Amino acid sequence: MNRTEFLQQCAAITEAEKAEEARKMRERAGERIPPTVAAFARSLDTVTTAEHRIAETAVGKLEYDAVRANDAKAPMPIVINVHGGGWCLKHSERDVYFCRRMAVRTGCLFLDLDYGLSPEHPYPYAIEQIEGFLNLLPELAETLGGDPRRVQFCGQSSGANLLAAVSQRRRYTDRVRVIGQVLGYPPADILHEHFDGQELDERGRTTELYGVFYCPNFEDRKNSDVSIALARPEELRHVPATDMMLCGHDVLNREGQRYYEALLDAGVPVTQHFFAQSRHSFLVNMVDEWQDGDAFVAASLNRHLQEATEEENGTEVSESL
Repeated sequence: MNRTEFLQQCAAITEAEKAEEARKMRERAGERIPPTVAAFARSLDTVTTAEHRIAETAVGKLEYDAVRANDAKAPMPIVINVHGGGWCLKHSERDVYFCRRMAVRTGCLFLDLDYGLSPEHPYPYAIEQIEGFLNLLPELAETLGGDPRRVQFCGQSSGANLLAAVSQRRRYTDRVRVIGQVLGYPPADILHEHFDGQELDERGRTTELYGVFYCPNFEDRKNSDVSIALARPEELRHVPATDMMLCGHDVLNREGQRYYEALLDAGVPVTQHFFAQSRHSFLVNMVDEWQDGDAFVAASLNRHLQEATEEENGTEVSESL
């Protein structure tokens, strides 16, 4: 069965059937976590703190984890981390552990968001929920010891897609200043064919089913906050300095490359690192070149902070002259 045939079949799925299939997918995803990764997830508990919290956004309750290194000094720079999983799979301890690793390397306060999942909450719910959380951030930051004027975004897979959309839309308070973002292997075009007309294997069917859950209306898939690679230059004017990760063994590689080129053409400061030996979601799953990936993310976040500090210091000097 090719993509066209599969999507025609999906058109007949009821909402109840979608919910049941999503339940099964989430169950299977939990079973796939290797014991070695599960054991690793507790290894930084003595040097980091993760506090589970709930925020009441304008579009619903959002659970999140506030993760910091125990020796970090307030006010800490803030990183909004948004997990992957096809907009459908649950936030997990792997995501918290990724934030623990990055908190140790950067000294940042990581706010790891557990956004509303599809198919229960299809597009644009998750985007609007993240925007709603950002509107609360100045007050939350005061409580948590963070600095809302030094904020970065960090997302993998569908999380990278959501954060790219939030950056492009720029519909959150000016009291939050986003200085950079790191986007890992985002699905950048869910309108067009990923598989060149070939028969879909199990992974291909799952990929397409994620899209059906998240954005069942094909007209909406033309929107640049869904298929981010379709963004026009004027829609990218709010995007901060961006570092992208792409994988050699990933069907989403080509569309990710197109998004990188769109950012470049729009004049956004953007870099790209290609992990040739890695599969999709290698970083959070701790496989392939994940240690190099960790180093890349930490270096990107630290560089954005340094550049923002230098910019602020330069502004202060010029204003004093």
